[in-house]
Formats: sequence, structure tokens, C-alpha cells
Amino acid sequence: MGVDSHLPENGDEDLKAVEELLSSWGISKEENPRLTILGGGVSNLVVKVETQSRTFVVKRALPKLRVDEDWFADRDRIVREAACLRVIGKCVGQEFSPRVLCEDGTNYACLLECAPEGTTTWKKNLLTGKVDPVVTEKVASFLSRFHGKTRGDEGIRREFLDQSNFMQLRINPYLVRISERHVDLKEQLDEIISGLTTRKLCLVHGDFSPKNILLLPGGRVWIIDCEVAHYGNPAFDVAFCANHLILKAIHLSSSEHLEEARRFWREYWRESRWSSQEEFTTRVLGTLMLARVDGKSPAEYLDERDRGVVRELSRSLISNSIDDFDELALKVEQLIPGTSNERTQDFGN
Repeated sequence: MGVDSHLPENGDEDLKAVEELLSSWGISKEENPRLTILGGGVSNLVVKVETQSRTFVVKRALPKLRVDEDWFADRDRIVREAACLRVIGKCVGQEFSPRVLCEDGTNYACLLECAPEGTTTWKKNLLTGKVDPVVTEKVASFLSRFHGKTRGDEGIRREFLDQSNFMQLRINPYLVRISERHVDLKEQLDEIISGLTTRKLCLVHGDFSPKNILLLPGGRVWIIDCEVAHYGNPAFDVAFCANHLILKAIHLSSSEHLEEARRFWREYWRESRWSSQEEFTTRVLGTLMLARVDGKSPAEYLDERDRGVVRELSRSLISNSIDDFDELALKVEQLIPGTSNERTQDFGN
């Protein structure tokens, strides 16, 4: 089998395991599959498999995530991810996710449909300054439908009720970690954690980030990497995505990115039936801003200055229990040159 890409630590061993998986799934060596290691984020080995007639992606969950601190998670999260992709295809539309072709829970792997050539991530476009309101509206509409279609579904609730992955991959490394580092905010953060773990309303993606939103040629959007899926509070997904748009607005000093955060927020709440959750979601957003600075998985594109700005702003949002998104967005706007040139804004006012 051919291999492309620089091998990570244990790369040879990982690729041998992928070869064995391919054989068990009926892809023989005679097809001469070529393997290319893709990014995969911090939690998975992702390998593109190309033969003369077909192309797939193999995804295998890692036991230890690729971050500076020790961070372990149950590898059976790959089974949860495959199940969530099937729910997306069934409840929202197969055009919004890759098909699950095979899975192997024993070896913590699945075989997925591969995105076509010319596909990019929404994150890449955003970080290079490409802002497209049509994409933002599609993403917001998908999320509203995903939450709405799974709301109150007893079968889905039973299948995704366990929140172990959510605790291991989000609550503990993000919110518990910042409560340990910012002990004066523990009371407010404990309230957020309680609201996210006890209100079980619909299927939640759990990693609804621009890096996990693929933009396919022809205008299609794929939602991927849903290994943190669980039946819970939709506020997490909304805040998680809006947070990334706001962090990029701060990082790039871009009023356009901030406007996309507003657009995403506005379109989601316009289509959804969760109006009673909007104030709580704004509070979750403030905590996630701090988590992407001082949690276990800080946003890699934020420089030291960015981190200081986000830390000061988010601490103020949390300590003052800001629950109005327009007020939050205005405070971000005041950090962006051309809207307000005062980076030394008094966040407490």
C-alpha cells in the first residue's frame, strides 16, 4: 500500500492498523490503496484511502488527545459519531453529512464517504478573510433543524443519553478547568455546567465548530466530527459556534466576522423554537470564550495579545452574568479598529 504525508508518532503502527481494517472491510491489497494521513484534529487518526475506482476516509479514535496537557477519552466515542452522522442523514438530510460505510467498534474506527476535490473548511475560509453570509445562514439553518428535528425524540434520547464523552471532551477540559484556574468565577461556572448537563432537550453535536463544517463545491455543506454528540442542551452548540466567529473577529480585528457572528445568532433564533434558552446561551458563550484561552484546548490562532484581550473580556462577561447577546457583541465591537479604537475598554461598565 502506498503512503503519503509525514508520519506522526506511532505512524507506522497506526497505518498497519488501518491496512488491517481495510482488509476486514473488503478493500484488498490487490486494489493497491494509497493512504494519506489527514489532519484529524487532536483526537483522531484520519486517513484518506484512494484506489483506482473509489475514495474513502478511515477515522480511528485516539486514546490520548494531541495537546500539551494529558487528556484521555473513551475511544468508543467513534461509535457515537457514526450514530450521529446517521441521525443527521435521516432527520435533516443526507446532503449535510458523509455516509457511514462501515464501522468497527472493537477497533474504534469507521469508514466514511470522502468529500470531493475542492472541498475546504469554513474555518480556513474565515481565517483567510473569506466571509460569506450565505454560508453562515446555511450553517445556522442546519443547526436549528438538527436541534428541532431531534427535540423530544424518545429513541434518539435513549441512544444518546450517556454524557460521558461530553464530560471528558468538553465539560471537564473546558469549563471545570477554567473554574480551577479562575476560582473567583466558580459559582457562575458551576451554574453553567449544571444547565448544560441537566437540561436534556435534543441531540447536541458537541463540536459545532467551523473546522468541522466542510464547504463542498456547488454550495453544499457537510457537518462532521460529532464524537461528542449527546442528548442535552442546544445552548452548547449555538454558543460553541458563535464563540469561534467572535474569537476570529477579535484575532483579525474584523467587523465582518463579528457581523457573521450576529448573523449566525440571529438566524438560528429566528428559525428555532428555543427562545427561552437565548439568555442562558449568551452566558455559555462568555464561558467558552474563556475556555478557549485557559482551558485544555486553547484556540491555536490566538496570539498572546489576543488571549489577554479575550481573557479580560470573558471574565467580565462571566462575573457580571451578561445574558444579552447584543450587549456582548457591542463589547467585542469596541475592540475592533474602525468601530472603536479603544482596546483598553473598561469591560466592567
